[in-house]
Amino acid sequence: MPHPTPLTILTLLILLIALPAFSMWAAERVRAAAYRGSRLLRYARTIVILWSLTALAVYALRLHHLDPTYVGLRPPRHLWELGVGLVTLVAPLLASLSGTHRALEGDYARAVRAVIPADRGQWIAFVPVAASAGICEEFLYRGYALTIIASITGSMLAGVVFSSIAFGLGHAYQGRAGIAGTTITGLVYAAVFLATGSLYPCMFGHFVQDVVGAAMLAQRLSPDEPTAAAPARS
Repeated sequence: MPHPTPLTILTLLILLIALPAFSMWAAERVRAAAYRGSRLLRYARTIVILWSLTALAVYALRLHHLDPTYVGLRPPRHLWELGVGLVTLVAPLLASLSGTHRALEGDYARAVRAVIPADRGQWIAFVPVAASAGICEEFLYRGYALTIIASITGSMLAGVVFSSIAFGLGHAYQGRAGIAGTTITGLVYAAVFLATGSLYPCMFGHFVQDVVGAAMLAQRLSPDEPTAAAPARS
């Protein structure tokens, strides 16, 4: 990429600093059980934020006369590669089959309760949220952030590491377990992206992971845990 424009840098800073900072602030409110409100409203807000940031990133690329294919928004070389993104489902499915999982408790449970749908209507609304998270977060972190950081630093490793850490910190409202889990997931999706040269497997895998994961987490929530709210980012 040519010398990055101020908008390119601003978009990158939002992804690397602003969103993680907001999520850390939300984490404090979750721990204090201070968040209240409608899941549907949070779902709508999440969709608007994700697609607005995606539009900003696309516009920043356009200023360099680049299109989204520059950051990996292109079909994989082989159709079967779409399924590679499902690798992130292996661990939770194995845990479920083993029957050793326990009910969720503490800060993580409170954060999860605010995001996981509680009835059929919320599940219908949750699917577009999961789709938006799969498409937008993969485009923004595995595509835009990873590629731009690698271009600026001249190091693909730096792009992978910093984009994955920012992705993990962007889920700080889930607590330390959420940060660690999503950082590792980000590293796995980065490997998938580099192996296939396409964001499509990552997007597909992310979407399926969010839907399947939400269903599995809903079963693990203890029935007597008080409800608190958190941003509905997946």
